Amino acid sequence: MVFDSIDHADRYFALGKGIETALRYFKAYDVAAHETGRIHLDGDNIFVNRLSYQTAQSDKALVEAHREYVDVMFILSGEERFYTKPLALLENVTSAYDASVDACLGTIDADAASFRFPAGYFCIFFPEDAHCAGQLWDLPSDVKKLIAKVKLTTL
Repeated sequence: MVFDSIDHADRYFALGKGIETALRYFKAYDVAAHETGRIHLDGDNIFVNRLSYQTAQSDKALVEAHREYVDVMFILSGEERFYTKPLALLENVTSAYDASVDACLGTIDADAASFRFPAGYFCIFFPEDAHCAGQLWDLPSDVKKLIAKVKLTTL
């Protein structure tokens, strides 16, 4: 897992061409023109889900982990609480890996790390990183966010 300011994005270009492509897109993105929906940067190899939502606390929130894609996330505005834990240490997997959605799911363990994910920061989650986004930090927050899905084969 990587968590850093978008100002330092160029430090992570060496992680692979797909990650570099996503981070360059984030740096050039015009938040004033933000629209929800998916755009493809390189077909199904690299695409970006553009989201807008309000954070909330949920007792039913689940962590997820992927095998085919790396998640590269960037908060444009607002903030959220984020949970993460190494997949190998996840105590309660509730849904085994399903290739049709590229995810396995599990409950948030009591010892999962949580952190504030504010505007201007990005995260990179690899297949070994279970993660859960969109959770309440202090107060509900209107979040605008980009999630790039980078196929492992593009690294």
